[in-house]
Amino acid sequence: MPSSQESTVPSLQLFNYLAYFGVLPFVLGLWMQWVGGAFGYVDGRFLFAAYSCAILSFLCGIWWGGALNAAHHPARNRLMYLSNGLCLLGWVGLLLYRTPIGLPLLLLCYVFVERAEAYLKPNRRELKSYFRTRTRVTYLVVACHILMVLLSFSGG
Repeated sequence: MPSSQESTVPSLQLFNYLAYFGVLPFVLGLWMQWVGGAFGYVDGRFLFAAYSCAILSFLCGIWWGGALNAAHHPARNRLMYLSNGLCLLGWVGLLLYRTPIGLPLLLLCYVFVERAEAYLKPNRRELKSYFRTRTRVTYLVVACHILMVLLSFSGG
């Protein structure tokens, strides 16, 4: 009979692929901003900011779900408040995407999520790969945000 760790390997592999493929829309937004391209009325910066907000909302939803499923966890209420607050901050970042405040606000939300998860993550062996991938992908997303800020406000 396979161990619980062995039975989770395929789902973690799928997670890894999806997590890294999830960076591609950020790269597409960067490329569109770089070349001045657009799909109709959607330019690179808006595509980037909208996708960033959607993914941040997804991450906040994971926290919300975790809080709902951990009724006796000591950080339950904090997770619920933080998930809502970060999601709302992300939407403020989206609304202000054309200003010098919007994209850095989104960037800071991702940094906060990564740091909070580094603090909150459990020491379960079967989740080590999951959190390693989440951390790496978050660093890629933060780098993309820095590049977009530079492109957007340096005349790109």
